[in-house]
Amino acid sequence: YLSSHEANHSPSQDINMPHFRPLMLLANRLSSIQSILAFERWEGYHHFEDEKGIGRVAILATCLGIHLGANIVLFLLFKLIQMGLIIIPPPETTSSTTIQSLLHFFLSIDSNALQMALQWTVYSIFLCLFHLGEYFSTCIFNPLVTTSDSFMINQSKAYTAAALVSWVEFSIRIIFFPRNNSQQMFYVGIFLVIIGQTCRTLAMVTCGESFNHYIQRDKKDNHELVTKGIYSILRHPSYFGFYYWSIGTQMLLSNYVSTVVYALAAWKFFHYRIPFEERTLRHHFGSAYDEYSSKTIVGIPFL
Repeated sequence: YLSSHEANHSPSQDINMPHFRPLMLLANRLSSIQSILAFERWEGYHHFEDEKGIGRVAILATCLGIHLGANIVLFLLFKLIQMGLIIIPPPETTSSTTIQSLLHFFLSIDSNALQMALQWTVYSIFLCLFHLGEYFSTCIFNPLVTTSDSFMINQSKAYTAAALVSWVEFSIRIIFFPRNNSQQMFYVGIFLVIIGQTCRTLAMVTCGESFNHYIQRDKKDNHELVTKGIYSILRHPSYFGFYYWSIGTQMLLSNYVSTVVYALAAWKFFHYRIPFEERTLRHHFGSAYDEYSSKTIVGIPFL
């Protein structure tokens, strides 16, 4: 039983103390972003209030497509500027167009900041391709479970927070420390992203209807133990792919702090998820899974 003082006192009152307010503000902002990604404000609109609604799919695909196209154009522009293939006459105060002004602005950017801007476009392109690939792979090879959630944009608060942290780190670096950048790290990041994306897509294609973004606690009629293709080497190629893809995205941005944070956070997540999933698979397939697991690897360090 609670005393009258305890009954009138809640933990939220402690959290509202002045030194906790910045954290509460950040948490509220994060919750607002999640509510937007989850379409929580679209109640009453049939094609938007449910994850299977075609309205959600249309909006997400359109936004990703526009973002992808814009970054491809910017990448080509930045690359041409780096190569010295874009030459623009000095702007005239009376007849300079908006496009000319923008081009002059890009040409005036410091070479280090320009390289970082180019890295951002590469990151954005890979990010869009990842989310579009998640949806289309599910749509083609496992259509019965395809929803707007198959884009994997609204994964969790942790995923959104991690993305925001990496964007803040990159913004601080490009504004204040543009010279603190590593092109070698950028190229390694591209390699990891390509390897990770390839492995994850191959896993979804090979698994077909047996693949799902969520662990299946109950065995379905079409659920089979896949041991062919990439699964003959890796037990969890989709996890392997996502692990190295996520680290690669931060390396190609040359985000030193986020690279370490992503590696540790992803490792911790799979440290709990993989054993849980393997217990479920052993329950579904028995000794067949034990025999299969003895011949394959996870591919993530110490897992």
